[in-house]
Amino acid sequence: MSKYYTRSDLAIESLSYATKDKDYKHQRKEDGLVAIETFDILQTSEYYPHEVGRYIEISFPDYQELEKISYHFQKQLSSLIKEKTQKLDPQILIIGLGNHTLTSDAIGPRTVFQIRATHHYPIEERHRHQYYDVMCIAPGVMAHTGMETADLLLALVQEFQPDLIIAIDALCAQSYEKICRVIQMNTVGIYPGSGIGNHRKSISELTMGVPVLAIGVPTVIHVSSLVSDVYNLLEGYFKESLDPSSALKVGKRKRYEGKLNEVQRRLILGEIGQLSEQKRIQLLNEVLNPIESQFVMSDKQIDFDIEMLSKLLSSSINSLTY
Repeated sequence: MSKYYTRSDLAIESLSYATKDKDYKHQRKEDGLVAIETFDILQTSEYYPHEVGRYIEISFPDYQELEKISYHFQKQLSSLIKEKTQKLDPQILIIGLGNHTLTSDAIGPRTVFQIRATHHYPIEERHRHQYYDVMCIAPGVMAHTGMETADLLLALVQEFQPDLIIAIDALCAQSYEKICRVIQMNTVGIYPGSGIGNHRKSISELTMGVPVLAIGVPTVIHVSSLVSDVYNLLEGYFKESLDPSSALKVGKRKRYEGKLNEVQRRLILGEIGQLSEQKRIQLLNEVLNPIESQFVMSDKQIDFDIEMLSKLLSSSINSLTY
């Protein structure tokens, strides 16, 4: 394998073929149904697309524990802000990346539209409430503006000299279970549109000249990733169907467990069943890439998800104080 092949912006998925403690360090803790995982990537590699830095992923199965999700998001974001800035009251430029007219790409703009901007407040009022000095903008996409988003932001940085940039954007996942069920933060920055193949200039400390934090939510999945997921479900389904102890549960699970042995894979799944997971994904990419280069999918309740998550992110950011 000469290049990473996973189509995911999530560290938890992209690092599946990396070596723990050599390529990255990993910590996980749980609070009820909410999981908080920290990945410190130690070196770059052709096996995954992520840069050296810290990635924090908060995952949840649904929105029943919104208060817990919000609490952990605030806690982790506050820690990253303090880690990246030395000032007690830093000036923060918050960017909502994406196309606000396209629901699956609108998490950034819709979040920013609900964030309380405080840069124009009298300084006494900001200090009285301990508000951060916040500026917000949703710069749109190149198809609407004709300009690179990074170039627009660089002009704003040169004009206002913020101490920190926070960029909020939609991401691409490899597993359908992650769609709108993960909030990822990182200290590296972001390449707008990279998850769906639109490689724009990066928004990072190297290009902006100030520290950048990125917040992302996976909202889409590539067809090739979905087909691979379905294949894994099929294998688990057949495995449980053949096992008398679990056969009665088939059709009643959210995800099937277990793998077929070599003989079973050959008899049930044929030649494709003989391929390793790596070779199978490479085959799917070779078959599907020419016809699905512009084809990504989102969940049928994406409108509800984006509404819930944009409110969650914005209200949590509005509650932050220094």
